[in-house]
Amino acid sequence: MKKTFYIKTYGCQMNFLDSQLVAGLLTQEGYQPTGDPSRAAVILVNTCAVREHAEQRALGRIRELLRHKRGSPVVKLVVMGCMAQRLGEELFRLAPGVDMVVGPDSYRKLPRLLEGLDHTPISSLALNPKESYSEVAALRGKGISAFVSVMRGCNNFCSFCIVPLVRGRERSRPPEEIVMEVKGLVAQGFKEVTLLGQNVNSYRWGETDFPSLLLMLNGIEGLGRIRFTTSHPKDLSPQLLEVIGGSNRVCEHLHLPLQSGSNRILQRMNRGYTREGYLKLIEDARRGIPNLALTTDLIAGFPGEDDDDFQQTVEVMKEVSFDSSFTFKYSSRPGTKAAGFTDDVPPEVKAERLTALIELQRRITAELNQALVGTTQEVLVEKVGKLPGQLFGRTRTNKPVVSPGEEGLMGHALQLRIIKAKGWTLFGEPSNQATSSRGSTFRNQGRPLPTDNYLVAGP
Repeated sequence: MKKTFYIKTYGCQMNFLDSQLVAGLLTQEGYQPTGDPSRAAVILVNTCAVREHAEQRALGRIRELLRHKRGSPVVKLVVMGCMAQRLGEELFRLAPGVDMVVGPDSYRKLPRLLEGLDHTPISSLALNPKESYSEVAALRGKGISAFVSVMRGCNNFCSFCIVPLVRGRERSRPPEEIVMEVKGLVAQGFKEVTLLGQNVNSYRWGETDFPSLLLMLNGIEGLGRIRFTTSHPKDLSPQLLEVIGGSNRVCEHLHLPLQSGSNRILQRMNRGYTREGYLKLIEDARRGIPNLALTTDLIAGFPGEDDDDFQQTVEVMKEVSFDSSFTFKYSSRPGTKAAGFTDDVPPEVKAERLTALIELQRRITAELNQALVGTTQEVLVEKVGKLPGQLFGRTRTNKPVVSPGEEGLMGHALQLRIIKAKGWTLFGEPSNQATSSRGSTFRNQGRPLPTDNYLVAGP
């Protein structure tokens, strides 16, 4: 038990990748992962600070996990991530028994800090503008899809967002290092990568910008799909849209946070674009990228948002017809500019507006998914389904699909005819159609096809 660890992760994809990086750092020092906190000598909770609700969930879990320390002088509990950076040593008061608080730029120090940890709680919270965790091997385990960080931090300082305060300023990784990492993942059997950054389309290393990086990765043999998140509308260039539209491995899905459809609120949010500019981006994107799926983020009840502002957001949702959206009630974050605004939208009004956005999105998603019934989609199988003989995968546009099939099809790209749409999920069956709209980048590599009714590609 002395060299075992357990990690519980909250928050975004970057947090999940950070947990894999920490796991990699610990295993290099002889630690072994366990999925059971009762068997761990080191319990780590990777936290999110984007909304108050996320912090409260993490705090509740931390207090619950502290029970594993009772009667055991060996067990140590570490709080890491964005909430750790924001609250710092205040966490020792909020959750007595926590042994260490570590910010997002201090993970390299974790093994050394753990070795020197005694009965005195310690913290490591310095932000490092050069830390990108270069040459740290993430412990991913086996899988089909992998997260790859291309940059960290953010320079935008949206008035509601705490990310620049807890993750620091933007810094990108060298493109050669990213290419080498992705090639290594392909050699391990991964078929899809998702490039991560707080704002990936502001990536830059010397003369290499994000569109150039995508083109470099698009040339990697054996890689099936490339996804990325998150994009900021103010940095979405025509070159990036051209690369998405013309690259066989880059998927036709764009996550482009809107946040609000009101110019007045967008200005108070410090978003750097207007409603009209956002809609022009959508028009350009759809013109250049056939079958593009669009997803977004929306905030209900931002300080100063009146009924007209909210209605403008509804109008943009209807005009764009997002495939899905992440919708949230505004949550004040200490230290942000918006924390100084008067939070004048009553809680019940925030709740009503949030419900209205969710219901509208459900209707739009249902209509868009229903329109796919009868079409053939390329689906990359990620895992077995909930029922025997069932598979789960995603289309190039990131829509979940359930279909019949056996475990041996994991990692294959199947041509499936969509026969039903229910909620957010599509249901498919084997198709005899030979090609998808963009053409498969997978290869069968001489293996026999599991069934004559599937067009199967790789692994």
